[in-house]
Amino acid sequence: MSPDLFSWQKDNLTERSHFRSVETPRTEQLDLFSDNRRTIWLNQAHEALRCLDLVGALAQYDRIVAARLDDREIHGELGLVVAWQERLARYGESERKGEQILRLYDQLEAALPSSLRIALLELMVEELSTLEGPELLFIPPRAHPGLLCYELGSYGDALGWFAQAVKSEVHPKGRFLAYQGDALFRLEELDAARELYRKAFLDDPLTVDLSHLADPAIRELISYGESEADEPDEVLSWLSVWGWLRNLFTLELQELRTDRTGFRESLAKSEAEKRLTTPQLWFQYLRYAEFLRALFPDDPELVRARRRMRELNGELFGRYMKKLG
Repeated sequence: MSPDLFSWQKDNLTERSHFRSVETPRTEQLDLFSDNRRTIWLNQAHEALRCLDLVGALAQYDRIVAARLDDREIHGELGLVVAWQERLARYGESERKGEQILRLYDQLEAALPSSLRIALLELMVEELSTLEGPELLFIPPRAHPGLLCYELGSYGDALGWFAQAVKSEVHPKGRFLAYQGDALFRLEELDAARELYRKAFLDDPLTVDLSHLADPAIRELISYGESEADEPDEVLSWLSVWGWLRNLFTLELQELRTDRTGFRESLAKSEAEKRLTTPQLWFQYLRYAEFLRALFPDDPELVRARRRMRELNGELFGRYMKKLG
């Protein structure tokens, strides 16, 4: 983004200072059917906002005020535009660090005209793209380049940001794996989305942004687990298992087909060194048991794997056996 944008906001601030103490809007009844100037000028203001031409937008608001066609809506929008003109001017004078642009995101008001909100989001993404390692910049709850793209409806771009964040070992991992799932769901790649959701809840369940989950089936799965489980508070940690029981998640058995011995040895080592949580361990034994059931149903290892599953969680083992019929 050209530096002129920010200096241009600053140069016009003094001319707008009188709007900080705007009079109480008039309440007289207007005949908007016979006088559509207000609508035309307001549309022109919004078109200017979409291009981040705040000076041009303010000129249109001036015309509305001068013609005495203003009301609370106009004064509300005008005040917001002036506030953002000041914020952009201050940002232009700063060192423009990533955290500063993300702080601007936190200041986006709910009442902001949609045209200005979109333009500001695009500006923020553009500014962040010029920084080093922007995929690692995250200010809770949702200030991240990928989430800005997601809000803009640019789900492909959002997916790229989230994938790069995970690759760069962003924290918290579970949150960004699930965000990848959200973006894939919006792109109508359902199977891939659910693989990411499964991985998020298996690897780092307590950091997933539950209110952001795009797939209603996953939200329903959480509610179902909470209503059915003996320990509802632990459902998130076991959601990868619940998802398989409800036919939402798969088990990824290719690794076992390629190197069964390596998988078994790795699982034994992880258990001995206590590197896995109980839900993660149960899920790995589930994978092993299903691999054996499909290809080696008479192998004694299947009995041993199922015995361990029952020891780790008898309730879910019972549901597992019920699913198998």
